[in-house]
Amino acid sequence: MKLAFDTGGTFTDFAMTDDDGNILLHKVLSTPDAPARAVLQGVDELLAKVGDKKAGKTASGTLQILGATTVVTNAVLERRGVNTAFITTDGFQDMLRIRTEGRYDLYDLRIQYPEPLVPRDLCFGAVERIAADGTVITPLDEEGVRNIARTLLEREVKSVAVCLLHAYKYTQHEQRVAELIAEVAPDISVSLSSTVCPEVREYDRASTTVANAYTRPMMVGHVNHLERELSQRGIDGQLLWMTSSGGVVPSSTASRTPVRLIESGPAAGAVAAANYAREAGERSVLSFDMGGTTAKLCLIPNGQPMVANELEVARHERFRKGSGFPLKIQSIHMIEIGAGGGSIAARNKMGLLAVGPRSAAAAPGPACYGRGGTEPTVTDADLLLGYLDEKSFLGGDFALNREAARTAMARLADDLGITLERSAWGIHDMVNESMAEAASMQATDSGVDPRALPLIAFGGAGPVHAYGVARKLGIRKVICPLGAGVTSAIGLLGAPVAADLSTSLPMRISTWDPIAVRGVMDALAAQGREVVLASRVPVDQISYTYTLDMRHVGQGYEISVALPDLDPADPAFLTELLSRFHANYVALYGRSVSGTDAEVITWRIRASGPRGEVSLANLRSKAGGVRNALKGRRPVFFSELGKYALTPVYDHYAMQPGVPVEGPAIIEQRESTVVMGPNATASLDEHHNLIMLLS
Repeated sequence: MKLAFDTGGTFTDFAMTDDDGNILLHKVLSTPDAPARAVLQGVDELLAKVGDKKAGKTASGTLQILGATTVVTNAVLERRGVNTAFITTDGFQDMLRIRTEGRYDLYDLRIQYPEPLVPRDLCFGAVERIAADGTVITPLDEEGVRNIARTLLEREVKSVAVCLLHAYKYTQHEQRVAELIAEVAPDISVSLSSTVCPEVREYDRASTTVANAYTRPMMVGHVNHLERELSQRGIDGQLLWMTSSGGVVPSSTASRTPVRLIESGPAAGAVAAANYAREAGERSVLSFDMGGTTAKLCLIPNGQPMVANELEVARHERFRKGSGFPLKIQSIHMIEIGAGGGSIAARNKMGLLAVGPRSAAAAPGPACYGRGGTEPTVTDADLLLGYLDEKSFLGGDFALNREAARTAMARLADDLGITLERSAWGIHDMVNESMAEAASMQATDSGVDPRALPLIAFGGAGPVHAYGVARKLGIRKVICPLGAGVTSAIGLLGAPVAADLSTSLPMRISTWDPIAVRGVMDALAAQGREVVLASRVPVDQISYTYTLDMRHVGQGYEISVALPDLDPADPAFLTELLSRFHANYVALYGRSVSGTDAEVITWRIRASGPRGEVSLANLRSKAGGVRNALKGRRPVFFSELGKYALTPVYDHYAMQPGVPVEGPAIIEQRESTVVMGPNATASLDEHHNLIMLLS
């Protein structure tokens, strides 16, 4: 048995498989002040549905629990991490503020960046210096480090990030700093850059290590609390966590390097979308995940999400690269915008309608939730337009308040001087436009025409907006999977255990050293194997995939190249490696470079177990004895008609594969609703996913 949960900004989603292969889905409001509370509430309610309060005990002995969390992300974005200090080589204490001296806008005289997570008076310099070739120029001043540790105690510091020059390769001074801090202040959490991010580029390495230190005590507390509470409930099982790169790791790894979980939930959704794409026979798709707080768009070429080797968070300018904190972690490449069901609509300074990025989140939530929210949101607009039904939201377990939504929307409409109907449609359409613009931007950056891609829509609000987004992008096919409202949780059920590790070891091709290459590959494999084995994966089921970051000598940045499956000492190895490098370079930049040597900068590995198999066929049992898929009709607004139209409402679970439904129509699942306009038709495929075709 497996139980997965995905903690979102508004809802916490659950999916559970039992010994008979049945899948149970569930959803509860998140508790941002204490995320574990919503998780435990959902676990209790889901196990109660199974009918056995001690369902954690199974015939095989345990229940495997898989989690995706926003604890790390929210701590960084909302500045709710612990009091953190930064130790670097003396003379580089301003690294977090100087950054790389690059400017994301050359002509903005008032350019701004997010304030570093560590205040300047908690940035310390350790007297030491190791040269780029490993020569110890200045020995470590151990008494000076002890004095810094005493200062940390006086300042009530809870966590410290250590990032010394060239420590990605020469770790001895960082290791000794950790030992000295442990002697003086054993309760202070220590994050070393040589462990968290052993890669070149001091600022990026420091930024990643600081984010890890800033969130580590919180993640340790969150994990320990959950494991303790689950144990008290009689659940004897292993807790695994989704990383930003789409694999799950044990709690010990997640607690040690929480920075790798910063895109945990969105990654789970992308993994699920890739599974759906393969199941539907689609080679490449555009994934569209819209929840209560944010929307995520991800290009999935050839059945696999694109994985980037860096990530930027907390941008001062949302779409301006370089305006946030760089993180050197592997993560599924996606665009995230502050547009979700809880996004608040208001009149901006120019007197125009604006939606987001402020969100009502789970507390107080949209006005229609009846939990104290008074400002109109996207969910309120969707309810008033007829896309949602107040009585069937979350299968009827969560009644919506239409009058509260109307009251909130009326105030905004009066402020804008327009009708309530126009205000609601403007909110819905503006959100669709924002998401279509972001999707077009990502596809264009990747050299892909979005019109050629099917759109896979999921999340609580994704299917509601998919038709509008697809129309704006010129997409003709939309796939709304079964269980769309909790797809990220379903993605966790099928995610493989996987450890993504890296280390920088610059090496020119002209000075290729097979012995050194084998050494770094074996070391990475051993580290990855340790993580995967800790997740109880048999050693004979572990696979290894290597990639390299390569560039021409003299260039400043690298591209990713898959390592040939040959012996590094074989002359054919270098021939194949260079062939792949040049091919990737031409594909990316449209030209080749001749007359220069190439070099490897960073070595990467993914050690992974097998992918889990998840079948959603048994979800149709939710329909019970229902045979007629048509549930009724209700007035729904469609811009193509310019008015409300009495629209048929269907039960997704009672629909039969291959039987077409003409638009306009509303197709309801328990956790989400598909809106289909008049210019579309839809039917279920053999896996009971809804396939919508736009004319």
